[in-house]
Amino acid sequence: MSSASYPAAAGIDLSARLTDATDRARAILGDSESGGGAISSDEPERLHALIDGLTRHVNALRGRDTGRRVREHEVARDRLRARFQARFDGLDRTRAAVDDLRSLTSPATMLARAPEALCGASTFRRSLLSFVGDGQMLVQAAYFTADRAGADAALEQLRARPLRLEHPLIEAEMLRRRRATIVTDAPVHARVDQEMLAVMGWQAYAAAPLVVGANVIGVLHADRGRDQALDVLDRDVLWEFTSALAQAYESASLRRALRHEREQLRSFLDWLGARSGELTDAPVRLATVARTPRASSSALIEPPPAASRRDDRTVFEGLLTRRELDVLRLLADGCSNRAIAEALVISDGTVKFHVNRILRKLRVANRAQAVSRYLRLLGMRGP
Repeated sequence: MSSASYPAAAGIDLSARLTDATDRARAILGDSESGGGAISSDEPERLHALIDGLTRHVNALRGRDTGRRVREHEVARDRLRARFQARFDGLDRTRAAVDDLRSLTSPATMLARAPEALCGASTFRRSLLSFVGDGQMLVQAAYFTADRAGADAALEQLRARPLRLEHPLIEAEMLRRRRATIVTDAPVHARVDQEMLAVMGWQAYAAAPLVVGANVIGVLHADRGRDQALDVLDRDVLWEFTSALAQAYESASLRRALRHEREQLRSFLDWLGARSGELTDAPVRLATVARTPRASSSALIEPPPAASRRDDRTVFEGLLTRRELDVLRLLADGCSNRAIAEALVISDGTVKFHVNRILRKLRVANRAQAVSRYLRLLGMRGP
């Protein structure tokens, strides 16, 4: 091609491309914006009108597309908001359920009622609680919503065969990692125990370890019933429940241990007091004091007659030590602590100690009530 003919050829090509573009534009606009007829490069007004029409058309399409996108984002946002709200509500309900369990003073009862509390606070319909020890998992409690007979039957079957926590069972891996897990394809999962699967008929289930301190003491299994799917939210709800339950169980166990220690300490103190009283019960012989005006009045105190002493010792046998009974007799005679101390040759502090023990053993509030109880019991026994 010669240099003279090249511009002509280029012009023909551009003209063809312009014609093709304007035809496509007119097809899009349906000739409403083009004014009709063919448009050439020599008609800039009609060409600009066509371009303006295309611009308005594109803007209209963009507006419709933007609105669709906004609606899609709003739907996604609402779906995400609803999911997070469901998560927050589910976690709040599980915490409230554990708070109710905290009112139980027995740690064992707390664990026994945990499956029912879990189902009542979540979308789970069935739950199992198992104890872990010696490489085994033994089911201890079961709850099936509106199916107590089914829960009892499953519990009996599962108790008959404790599960050995060995590789490759998924529970063994879960206990090692100490995190909740979810199994979504239980019937075909190679690591699911087949006998447990046969009893429960799981399609999907969640499981979480019960970690108290540094030890795993149990496992919670839960599902929504046969052929019901689970998702990540169910796993998180179960994990929150077991974590809070472990803390509540540990607190209850510590309180129970403290109560036991307190009772042991109280028993020891009672025994120690009784022993100390017996050690100070050795007979004391008082020298005869002449009756002079300057003699101390406490030296003139005489013990009750032998008959009376035998009688009150029979009444209070096993309740008061001999020394405590001596103090109580002198209290009944109207003696002060100092007079009792001088009469029995003991210190004032020892007298106070014996008086306090007498009040506690007789279940009275003061010395007057102790004397009244002493006299009343003697009167009931008779001379």
